[in-house]
Amino acid sequence: MDTGKKSFLWLVAVFVAPILLGTLLFFNLERLGFEKGSVNYGVLVQPAFPVQVHDLMLDDKVALREETLAKKWTMLYIEPDECDKLCLDRLLLIKRVRILMNEQMRRVRTTLVSNKEIDTSILKKQNPDLVLTHVDMAASDFLKQYPEVNKSPIYLHDPLGNLMMYYPQVDLDAKKMIKDLLKLLKYSHLG
Repeated sequence: MDTGKKSFLWLVAVFVAPILLGTLLFFNLERLGFEKGSVNYGVLVQPAFPVQVHDLMLDDKVALREETLAKKWTMLYIEPDECDKLCLDRLLLIKRVRILMNEQMRRVRTTLVSNKEIDTSILKKQNPDLVLTHVDMAASDFLKQYPEVNKSPIYLHDPLGNLMMYYPQVDLDAKKMIKDLLKLLKYSHLG
């Protein structure tokens, strides 16, 4: 074989082999024992699904989806008992995350779902932008839609009202939550 053909074959091998190798590895990672990594901090709900708000109450009337979960990105926290230190910390965290979104802040809503018995006047004073809703915790179909309610996660809904992510971590990192939200807001023109 002459040197021109050898050089051409080496060039093809040098440029095509990495592409073929990369493609084969990408499609066979799980078979080789590797797991595909995730770039988000929260847990993705796959597939995302629309949350029904039939028994969710806003003040003394049935809440509309647009007022509580739709039209904006919504961070929702569910408090089944009295609002204790964990509840106050979570509310402070979602308030801080929303404020630190800067110019994107108007695209994000914060919502609390609680028992009707909780005194919300103090919460409303501390969090004027917080949407306060309540359900009958014992007989609510609304709560059955959410995974891991017992771990007190913060849930994230898209502007269509779909539950798409939640944060079940005990010590939540506000910076990582903001990073998740900024990525979502960057690629979504909804809300």
